This record gives sequence, C-alpha cells and structure tokens, in this order.
Amino acid sequence: MRYQETGQVHRDFHRTTNGTIAYLREHYGEEVLDESFRRTAREVYKAIHNDLAAGDPEQLVEHWTWFFDREGGEYTLERDGDTIRFTVAVCPAIAYLQERGIAIDPAFCRQTTVINETLAEGTPFEITTEVLGGGRCVQTIRRRP
Repeated sequence: MRYQETGQVHRDFHRTTNGTIAYLREHYGEEVLDESFRRTAREVYKAIHNDLAAGDPEQLVEHWTWFFDREGGEYTLERDGDTIRFTVAVCPAIAYLQERGIAIDPAFCRQTTVINETLAEGTPFEITTEVLGGGRCVQTIRRRP
C-alpha cells in the first residue's frame, strides 16, 4: 500500500484538518470545500482510484484499516459477495477532537463522503458513506450491477 506512514502519529493533524474545513466552508462555501476533497481523491489517492478502476478494492480497504488500526479507531469489516462494509464505531479523528473539547465542524465528515464518491467515479464500484453521528459511520463498497 502506497499510503502507509510508519513514523510517529501526529494526531494534531485532525485539529488542522477540522480548522481548514471550517475556514473553507465559512469563507468560500461547500462547493469549494467539496472540490478540495475531490482534488485530494484524484491527486493524492490516485493509486487507490486506479486499483478500483481495475476492479480491485483491496488497496482502499487496506488504507481504511491501516489508519484506523494505527490511530486506535474501532471498526468492523464485513464482506458479503460483492459488498464490503466498513462500520466505524469510533472514528479516531472525531475522538481526538472530542477529547480536547474542540468543536467539530458540521462538514467534517464530508471529506469521507466526497472522497469515497470521487474514488468510485469511472470504476465498477459505488462507495456510499452513511454518517451516523458521534464519530460513527458505515462506508460500503459495492460492485455496480
């Protein structure tokens, strides 16, 4: 997997991300915010998209589990035929912000939703993200019919 840092975990990154999301949303609107997420998916996570386009979702699954394991997130991963479900019980980014009393921007979880949707564009998969609140969500990769 290309996106696999092994050095010290700097979880303050989540504070910076939250603040950047808030700034972009408040000053430029949700469309500019979403475009920044789409560009991240296309440029930073290009190798994941390329694997998805080739019919292989495993790099995305490994990306999810690597970072959640690394940061102490809680999740379950279920596979059922052409469906992979990543159910998040504790998001490490949300937990980090909550532990410090930092207000979580209302658009914080849009990064996951929009990046997943963009990664799926032009691939045999659809990726949905159901945000449940409180740092919980369900991300589902499904082969298109």
